[in-house]
Amino acid sequence: MNNIELNEKEQITAITYGDTFSLYDEKSFDEFIEPFYIRLEKNNIDKNIFEGKRCLDAGCGGGRGSILMAQCGADKVIGVDFSETNLNSCRERAKQKGFSNLSFEQHSLTDLPFDDESFDIVWCNGVLMHTSDPDKCLQEITRVLKKNGYLWLYVYGSGGVYWSMVDWVRKTLCDVDVKDCIYQLRIMEIPIRRIAEWIDDWFAGYLRRYTNSDVKNRLKELGFENAERLNYGTVYDTSQRRQVADEDEIALMGEGDLRYFCQKTGEPVGNQFRLPDNNGKGSLFTEPEIVLHLIEPLEEISKNLAILESKWGHPIPTYKIIVCGSIHRKVRSLLENEEQFDIQSLSEHLNRVNLLIKENTSE
Repeated sequence: MNNIELNEKEQITAITYGDTFSLYDEKSFDEFIEPFYIRLEKNNIDKNIFEGKRCLDAGCGGGRGSILMAQCGADKVIGVDFSETNLNSCRERAKQKGFSNLSFEQHSLTDLPFDDESFDIVWCNGVLMHTSDPDKCLQEITRVLKKNGYLWLYVYGSGGVYWSMVDWVRKTLCDVDVKDCIYQLRIMEIPIRRIAEWIDDWFAGYLRRYTNSDVKNRLKELGFENAERLNYGTVYDTSQRRQVADEDEIALMGEGDLRYFCQKTGEPVGNQFRLPDNNGKGSLFTEPEIVLHLIEPLEEISKNLAILESKWGHPIPTYKIIVCGSIHRKVRSLLENEEQFDIQSLSEHLNRVNLLIKENTSE
């Protein structure tokens, strides 16, 4: 076992993912994999492309990508992660599924121990934006990928109503301990998948988002062909929602989810388009007015929570968690609805939450 020294933000990220992924039972884990199959199919990616391949799951987390590739016929899958908890969960999951061709190792993506061009496919799903140096990690996973090999890459896209809400939640819960939050959500019997989703967004040490042009230009510079984002997926994927949206809906979705499945056909040609990290947020992005208007009621809720905390004379972490969960659940439910995002319904929900808090402050 390697001794990887993690900085404070990486330690929080390790807890965020390790302590939530370990909660999945077999049924919920299988449900967690299903969206991958939907995305492959809807973007016309043949799942047989993994058959007989040597694959790297770069930042394996709970092992979804590893199991997916094994189920699709990969000859060998190596998962790497810096969380020992995640690695143990992955080993148990592989054993549970009956796969003997999966192995899991503790490494940082900034310094992989593999030779150049060691893998036919690299899977890196929802990882880079949570690392201390995303661009260096991208260079490393490119280095170990064979020429003509394929990269599956998913990073968060800039902007939109969802990330504006998440940024507000992160600020609201900045003084709440992540482990305490997980326990409280479990006591409230929030479904495991929701807990994992919320804790990921609420507490990950680094949380960057990118524009499609920034990522696409960097991938092309690193030698990838067809570095175009995948537009289709599940109903709640913001990239999917942008395809059947009017102008307001597109603005509310921001850049959309950024997923790519591209082939490495050349050598890196420079560093002009390194992944940006403006103020720790990734790409520069200006929110449209329709999104900015939703921030106002959130700030009003923050003000009333502060008044309530002052009135009670002590921190109110559980109260804050309930409020944040209510708002996150509402935004997510609107994304999971096949109809157009109902901004009026969200505004009404925020106003109701605010009124309830104000009633509490006046008692």
